[in-house]
Order: sequence, then structure tokens, then C-alpha cells
Amino acid sequence: MRPSTNAAFNPLEIVDLMTRYYQLLSRMRYFPESCIKHAPHDPPVDAKFAASLGMESQVVELLQLLPYVDGLHNEDEFIMHGSFADFRKRSVLEQSRDPKFITPEKGFDIENGEYVRPWVLVVTECGNRGSVVYYDTRNGHLMLEDFYGGSLDPVFSGRRNGSPSSVNQNSIDNLPSRPAKEMLEDFMNRHQTLEWTPFYLNAYRIFRVGEPHHAELKQLFEYYGWPDNFDGPAFEVGADRWRTFNRVRELVDEKKKKVPQVKHLSKITGRRLQEYLDRCQNGIWDGNPNLPAEEVAKLEEELKKSERAYKIVSEQLAGAEDATESMDGEDGEIEKAWKKQIGNYIRWIQSNLDFSKREGGKFEVEEETKKMEDDIRGLEEKLRNAASLPKTSEEAIQRPGPTAIRHEVLKYVI
Repeated sequence: MRPSTNAAFNPLEIVDLMTRYYQLLSRMRYFPESCIKHAPHDPPVDAKFAASLGMESQVVELLQLLPYVDGLHNEDEFIMHGSFADFRKRSVLEQSRDPKFITPEKGFDIENGEYVRPWVLVVTECGNRGSVVYYDTRNGHLMLEDFYGGSLDPVFSGRRNGSPSSVNQNSIDNLPSRPAKEMLEDFMNRHQTLEWTPFYLNAYRIFRVGEPHHAELKQLFEYYGWPDNFDGPAFEVGADRWRTFNRVRELVDEKKKKVPQVKHLSKITGRRLQEYLDRCQNGIWDGNPNLPAEEVAKLEEELKKSERAYKIVSEQLAGAEDATESMDGEDGEIEKAWKKQIGNYIRWIQSNLDFSKREGGKFEVEEETKKMEDDIRGLEEKLRNAASLPKTSEEAIQRPGPTAIRHEVLKYVI
């Protein structure tokens, strides 16, 4: 068991640290500041239920004082792939005694035993097999554990939890730790310096140095004045424009990857077909002329299915190879992708506009209808001038001109 430092429990320190951390992420436009909910909470944390789960009084007290983030959930990244935990929810509170879904047996000194001590508060959810942050109220330290075990704290580089003599395979008692102030201020500094960039891209993610998109997102933050002269509203527009460009760029990447993907599928279907052909020699299956008619019929049907599958994949491969051969240069492909993406947007808006008009006054709002019609006209103009749209990330992050079109639902800026 981790020795106590006998430090006086100061709940306000961790409350202040978590508040500052959330405020920093909000300032970086990861989520609106209005999502941060401060104590006293309404509805409150269920203190009686928390105590019934075996939490010590100082843990229960801290649960009631901590800020929580409204609207972000188990799949939204907070720290090292771990997620935001909202202990105002009874289910989250209950799962905090087993954050890694191990379903341990009662007791801390058995092989598949409990691992969250009564004086330990789980600060995060593990997300999609991410990490869990534990706060030891007896010594004021934080531990950051990988879902699969071992420390994810960058300072400790994957040191394992437990010890060779530990009976409990789930134990976190010897997981390396740091004072809460040291760890959280370190992590906040990594955001401040853009070593870690929080950004919504299909999901709430923290992009770290060396990961895809990190360098471009760092450039996006810096372009809009991070950290000292940050223009948050302009950044949000620039972020939507970068996301729009990234979707366009992905269309080009998908086209490039098409041939290798279909070639791989062609090998699989071809191998499967050959297996059936090898089994059928001169009309005899598996060298046995006395196979039951029903079994022969099944094999014949499987052979036909394999032949059809191989023919379809072969046609797909030929089409993909033709498309690759006819590809223009990078700029030309980006332009074609812009046209395709804008066409998709026009069809989506037109569909909503048609529905609104078809249903008459029930759903039609004159102002909204006019906005859809204006958007379609603007997008059609962009379609005619697709050659002038961004070809690179550097162009995409720049402030859009006065004719830019922004759609709040589809989240595009063109």
C-alpha cells in the first residue's frame, strides 16, 4: 500500500486546479465556458450513495466541490485518451469504483481484487480504453494509469503498477504518482505551449506532437494569436474552414487509397475462388465421385458465389485503376474534390428547402427559407470558382473573405 505523506487534505487545491484546467480548454474553444458547472450543484452529487460505495468522507466532500463539464461524455477526450467524468450522474459515480470494468471481487489482497481504495477519487472515465486519473486524498498525489496497466504520465514512460510481490493483479498501490499541482500544471502547460492541442474533429480529441494533424492545428492556433492575443471567435470560423478543407482533402486521399484497397480485396476473393477451383477437378469434388448430391449442390453454389464476387471486385479494380490513371495533379484533384463536396452541400440544403416548401406553412419559416436559398446561390457561385478555393492547409486557416459562406449545422466555411 502506498505510504501516506500525512499531508493535510486540502480539497480547494484540486478544485482550483480542475477549474483552471477546464477554463483553459474552454478558452482554447474545446467547449463553451457555459459547459463548466461549479458547486453547489443542482442536482447535487448523491453523497449518501457515494458513502454506500465505500468512499471516505473526504472523497465524498470533494465530489461535491469539484466542477464538472456538461455535455461531454465517455468518448470525449480529456487527459491521455481518458474522458470527462460527471459524478452528478449516479451511474458514473458507481462505475468510479471500477473504472476499468474489471468487475473485481471484494477485498484488496486477492488476485482479482478491488483496486480503488476508499480514500482515492477517480477523476476521469477511461473513455475508449484510454486512461484513468486517480487522486489520493491522503497524500494529494495524482496517478495516471493506462487502461491496460502501467503509467501513462509522460514523466514516467510506461512504468508498471504494482510490484513483483503484489497478490492483487489489479492493484494501483505502487503506480508512480506526482503531486496534483505538479501534474495538472504540467499538463496545462503542454496545452498552453500547444504541445497538446484540443480540437473537435469528428470527436473531441487531444492532438499531441507527432500525431496526424497536430502541426496544422498548432499553426491554426498560432495564426489566430494563441496564447496572448487569441481571437476566439475568429478562430472558431477558421477552425470550421480548416475542417471543411480537411474533408475535401480526405476525398482525395480516399481516391489514392482505392487501388491498394481493392487490390487487397481482389487477392482475397481470388484466393477463395482458386480454393474452390482446386477442389473441383473434372467435375468431381474433393476427389470423391460419391459425394451426396446435396453436398455437391452446396459446393457448386459456393463456387458460383466466389466467381461472382471475384468478377465484381475485378471490375471495381479496373475502375479504380482507370480513375487513378486519369488523376490530375494535386491541385487539380483538390479542385475536383471541392466541387464534389460543394455539390453534396447544395443537394442537402435543396432537399431541406424542398421539404419546407412542400409542407407549406407547417414548417416553413420565411427567414430560414431565404437563408437556404441564399446559401444555395452562394454555393453555386463557389462551385463556378472552385479553382480559387484553398489547396493547402496554410490557405485554409487564413481568415475567409467577405463572400465566405458559413453553415451552422453542416459546420462548413467556404
